[in-house]
Formats: sequence, C-alpha cells, structure tokens
Amino acid sequence: MKLESGTYLKTADVKTGESVTFRTEGEWVENTKYTYDDGNPKNDFVIGITYKGDQKRMRLNKTNRDILIAAYGQETQGWIGKSAMIVKEKMLVAGKRMDCITLEIPGQEPKEMTKQEKDAAMEDGGQEIPF
Repeated sequence: MKLESGTYLKTADVKTGESVTFRTEGEWVENTKYTYDDGNPKNDFVIGITYKGDQKRMRLNKTNRDILIAAYGQETQGWIGKSAMIVKEKMLVAGKRMDCITLEIPGQEPKEMTKQEKDAAMEDGGQEIPF
C-alpha cells in the first residue's frame, strides 16, 4: 500500500490515553527537512499505525523505539498488531517547550524518562512530529 504525504500522526491531533496499533514493520526514511551539522540528512524511523480507525504514519524517536523494543523485541515485524498508549508531555525541543508524544505499553508501569532519555529524544525532535 502506498501512503500519501500528510498521513503523519501529529501531536496536536492526539490526547493522552489514546492508543495506536502498529500495522507495518516500519522503515528508515531520509529526512528532507533536517540535517546533521555536516550537511548529511537525518534518517527517521517511520512506522505505519492505525489511530482511531485511520491509517497513519508515525516517526519514532530513539526513546519510543527503546520503549517498543523493551516491550515487543528488536524485530519490528513482531510489533505488527501490537498497541501502545499515547502520552503527551511538554518537552524542550530546539529551545522551545512543545507538546511531544511518548509511548507507553498497556499493562506496563510507566517509567519516568531520565534526563539522558529526554536529551536523546530531543536529538530526534523538532521535526513535523516532535516526540
């Protein structure tokens, strides 16, 4: 299935407590908007999800990838059909406080992000969908 642009899950469209279900194993996609200091493009891990019955795409930063790996394993094909709950949090992204998405796994105790995890998340943030 080909996904069209504009199908990304946006922080402004979600609420804490809502869930997403993973429907693809995801892929690394070159980011055309953000680059590293040396000019090379950043790569985003983008995965297909279902949100409120709609098929969307979602960028997963390192923190959210680590949460999913801990819950469902490193093989992303095994994530298909699994769910995660959305938690919106205010985080500092590129010097601005922004709403970001952090994923939690149903049935697991939520874990407070450490400063190191938040910093790692911010390295991937500041894009169309900050996490």
